[in-house]
Amino acid sequence: MSEPIINSPRAEIDAIDTEILDLLNKRAAIALRVGAAKTVVDTSLCDPKRESEVLERLTKENPGPFDAKAVENIFQRIIDESLHLQQKTYRAPVETAEETKAEIANLAGRSRVAFQGEKGSFSEAAALGILGEDCQTVPCQTFDDLYKAVDAGLADYILSPLENSLVGSVHRCYDLLLHSSLHIVGEIILPISHFLVGSADTNFEDIKTVESHPVALAQCERFFAAHTELKGVAADDTAGSVRRVIESGDKTRAAIGGRRTAEIYGGKILREHIEDHAENYTRFVLLSPSANESEKGSKISLIVRLKHQPGALHNALRPFVRRGIDLSKIESRPIKGAPWQFNFYFDLKAPSSESELRGALDEIKEQAEEVRYLGRYSRIELSDKKLEEIL
Repeated sequence: MSEPIINSPRAEIDAIDTEILDLLNKRAAIALRVGAAKTVVDTSLCDPKRESEVLERLTKENPGPFDAKAVENIFQRIIDESLHLQQKTYRAPVETAEETKAEIANLAGRSRVAFQGEKGSFSEAAALGILGEDCQTVPCQTFDDLYKAVDAGLADYILSPLENSLVGSVHRCYDLLLHSSLHIVGEIILPISHFLVGSADTNFEDIKTVESHPVALAQCERFFAAHTELKGVAADDTAGSVRRVIESGDKTRAAIGGRRTAEIYGGKILREHIEDHAENYTRFVLLSPSANESEKGSKISLIVRLKHQPGALHNALRPFVRRGIDLSKIESRPIKGAPWQFNFYFDLKAPSSESELRGALDEIKEQAEEVRYLGRYSRIELSDKKLEEIL
């Protein structure tokens, strides 16, 4: 007996749903006309002020039984879908805007670039790869020394690692970058191959300790698991470890470094490619005291200090999500002196529209306590031949 009673309201709902669908598509057609007009004058498709006005008007006019929050959620989703339709229709797909060798060469010449480690380190190889053989490399003992090199007048640029594909972020470098005034002007990703190096007359059976940077040791865990008789010893850098081992002449000591370290310091390669995985890469960034003002470059990096309130991260990310801007990395680092508060490092894929980028940055500034624009830049790609030369 109850089925006809249920079916009658269902039929009404079906009819209303069809009407809503028709109205939504009519609304979408108008939104496309608005999007076309905005595209002509290169105005951001996303207009937060207009959206707020629409939602405020609708919640005031709402007679119920939906409450104001429900109405806001429903119409926010409608607005978001209309925005996505506009983006899909009028915004070209994001293209990789690689800077040319000529453009990056403007930074080089006889520029001094500081790196952490000693001659032959992977950081020095990255510096030579991004700036060329004519640059003057300046070794620094620690990451702290590295990030002081420009202010100390020792270098024009610094080359810093930020992350490795096997062990993740280099947290000390992120912390130093967050508290520096430097800007990212380029990046390079190098394949990392580790070699076990000893003095010229050392044999593998002689060694008892293996020295290297902690990150390099962590990338060779399988090697140490297979040779439990060997003790890993943490040191400041890979190349310096190789140099000290070779200079000592101690047959019981070996070090992990790149292939070139054995050539530079006159050592003997005892084992090749001892890294845990062949797909081992480190990302390095070139940092400058001056920002790159160019609108070229496929990547954008930001530091954002969020408000200490619920939903702060969601609200900060939403301006990028709604504009179809791809967030490729997010890294949080604690703020000293402010327990349970964090700075966030963002890597974004540059959008095809400068107006969308400007709109997103303006909107995120309203959601955060502080936003620092680190720079827009591209990745330097090296040929296999060039990689072989520097590594």
